[in-house]
Amino acid sequence: MERGIGSSGAFAWFFQRISGIFLLLALLAHFWVLHYSNDGEVTFQIVAQRLSHPLWKTIDLAFLFLAIFHGFNGFIMVIHDYVRWKNVRLVLVSLVWVAGILLGLLGMITIITFQVPGGGL
Repeated sequence: MERGIGSSGAFAWFFQRISGIFLLLALLAHFWVLHYSNDGEVTFQIVAQRLSHPLWKTIDLAFLFLAIFHGFNGFIMVIHDYVRWKNVRLVLVSLVWVAGILLGLLGMITIITFQVPGGGL
């Protein structure tokens, strides 16, 4: 078995914990903005107006990519822990990467191209 800085899985393990903390903070901020800053009223129009601002699109994109990377990194860690056969592990990790990239692209396209119905604010 090959040893080195990238082969032990320590970085993936550490990043999983750090990204989990950031996701928790982002989730709490998301709930506060969505449910408490508008007196608890969440409508499509309120969310659409928020998504019309580039700052909110950037925040949502960061949240999306961090969540996807965190989740799929967890899948990959489980695959490395429990799948013994190298070829099966390669196929499964490749499928996880493809699924993560596709979901990330789909989410990115949805957020970036979103238009407020009726032409804006």
